[in-house]
Amino acid sequence: MVNFSHSDSGTPERVWEAARWPDRFGSLGLDSLAHLVVVSAHPDDESLGVGGLIARVAALGLPIVVIVLSNGEASHPQSTTHDAARLAQIRRIEVTDALAHLAPNAHVHLLELPDGKLVDHVAIAEKAIAEAIGDAGDSTWVVAPWRADGHPDHAAASAAAERAARDRSARLFEYPIWAWHWSTPDAAIWSGDTVRLFDLKPAERKAKARALALHRSQVGPLSDAPGDEAIVPADFRAHFARDYETLVEMKLSAAAADAQPGRSPKPGRSGTPAPADPNQTLTAGFFDDVYSSGPDPWGFESRWYEKRKRAALIAALPRQRFTAALELGCSIGVLTAELAERCDTLLGIDLIEAPLMQARERLAGQPGVTFERCTVPGEWPEGSFDLIVLSEVGYYCSVNDLRRLLERCRASLAQNGVLVACHWRHPVAEYPLTGDAVHAQLTHVVGLQRTVHHLERDFVLEVYEPRPALSVAQRDGLVP
Repeated sequence: MVNFSHSDSGTPERVWEAARWPDRFGSLGLDSLAHLVVVSAHPDDESLGVGGLIARVAALGLPIVVIVLSNGEASHPQSTTHDAARLAQIRRIEVTDALAHLAPNAHVHLLELPDGKLVDHVAIAEKAIAEAIGDAGDSTWVVAPWRADGHPDHAAASAAAERAARDRSARLFEYPIWAWHWSTPDAAIWSGDTVRLFDLKPAERKAKARALALHRSQVGPLSDAPGDEAIVPADFRAHFARDYETLVEMKLSAAAADAQPGRSPKPGRSGTPAPADPNQTLTAGFFDDVYSSGPDPWGFESRWYEKRKRAALIAALPRQRFTAALELGCSIGVLTAELAERCDTLLGIDLIEAPLMQARERLAGQPGVTFERCTVPGEWPEGSFDLIVLSEVGYYCSVNDLRRLLERCRASLAQNGVLVACHWRHPVAEYPLTGDAVHAQLTHVVGLQRTVHHLERDFVLEVYEPRPALSVAQRDGLVP
């Protein structure tokens, strides 16, 4: 699920032109590139985002592998003239034609994973990307959809590319697609530290335009019937006719990740961690090591980042008071103490006893607050809750355990309940999932509607409520 539509007006290209990005961001050269791996969540992502780059690398005679994760069969869900199987067939032909035009010698892999559900198949995508990278190291560039693009399939593609690139020591760049539609040039997501512009020659712009035109099912209507409208209409295509392409360089150093704030811990007894298996949930032993480094390994009490993030979470709560709340992964109880002021009863749970001892001491004498050691999702507290807080927890789970965890949350949520999720967005080598992948999976929880979406470079904060959800102003009688 996405919270924008191709039919929305979006940010006009003239606004981006007026921002004069070539004066703001540095250029990207290809001197260090020997091998290019392009990841596309859907057919046409590669032509839209990096068609010019592909054409340049092909002209240089360098090897190119393009991995298309899905067939894009869900592009027209309301169509009465084309079913998913027919769309898949059309789009497979379109992407191979487009890539034959851009890079005739490129190796194209069509994984045919389910469109709209890539988050469930990150491990398969990661394996294919890792095989394409091989052993070339940082002379290989992996170019994938941007994790902050606002589409769950793009976030899943990013997660797979990130793990494969880190494991094989490749460089990772990500390209925006839908961000040109919903974002603005002055948004905080665009950072001079990471944004790079790849200047295109006239011939490369022409090749890119031709490749995009070959995606006929997307740039034009399937028919005159309702539901068959173009997904990439002319005003949106204008974002991809620029004389440069935009890439965001992702830093993959495990050492750098360890130094970050948020939920990146200092190494414990085990030293520098190995990259995580996305199919394996972190166990109690991992957290025993983390807490052996000190009583507050994530700096909940000391870091301004953490204090500010808690304030944002508390401010996002759509009701002033809650009857029964559940906090998953309460740790040493710093957030718990602030939640307790808004709740009649509050249960905090965590995987190991060490942080729970601190939490119990911190909240001693606080009426209605209890703590339990619990290994979720296999173990789960009884009862229903009108507030469930999932803060900095989901990425510790495997893909399957995260799905189970969210199903448990949904089953325990009261009829008028609120599910709040907040996660660190930067990559951490030892975590099975990224924060963006967690929030992408949240969009698939049946019966819930997202009512708050707060996105920063460092964290994402969202609120989900059972459909149909009222806004805060509606609850207060300010609007119908």
